Amino acid sequence: MVVARSSLSVLAAPDEGTRADAARLAAAADPGSEFGAAVRELFEGVARGDHLIVLRPDQEVTPAGAADLLGVTRQFVDRLLADGVLAFRRLPGSKHRRIRVGDVLALAEERQRRQQGSEVLRAALG
Repeated sequence: MVVARSSLSVLAAPDEGTRADAARLAAAADPGSEFGAAVRELFEGVARGDHLIVLRPDQEVTPAGAADLLGVTRQFVDRLLADGVLAFRRLPGSKHRRIRVGDVLALAEERQRRQQGSEVLRAALG
């Protein structure tokens, strides 16, 4: 089953035949490339019966959703929003905020680059 709502897709395999197809596709994906590894992981999840959600970069999430994507607390995301680190928009006539998935992923990549740089520096100094 694939449920698509504008920029959000939910993938799920309700039957054994579909899960077996997903397992075959996973085995055929090239694990040597970053894209192939991601596709393989996606199909392996479907083969296990997992429900997977695919978000496009222009999809928006709540601060709690951004926290889930970043692996941090919602309070930390609130600070990122207040400090201007993450852009957001308010829903009309509301206090509710929405953040573009692309912005959240860009921040996650930047955090990962900084963490890797710190590890390299520690290794060089250690």
